[in-house]
Amino acid sequence: MANKNTEKTTEKLVSVFIPKQSRNDTERFIAVNGERILVQTGKTVEVPERFAEVIRNSEKMAAISAEYIDANISL
Repeated sequence: MANKNTEKTTEKLVSVFIPKQSRNDTERFIAVNGERILVQTGKTVEVPERFAEVIRNSEKMAAISAEYIDANISL
């Protein structure tokens, strides 16, 4: 069985970009299985792959949500 600490230190880093949503939006809290990090917004940063996956999934869900709202809005 592999050592958990070894797995985390050898995990591939991935570049991610989280756009700012306002002037004061400087970082995002990301959690995976109880492990937490803060990711700076508005610039490309390197994060472990497991956190990048959470960020990508969040972006996909936000896009799906926006499409649903646009398709179902009543004016």
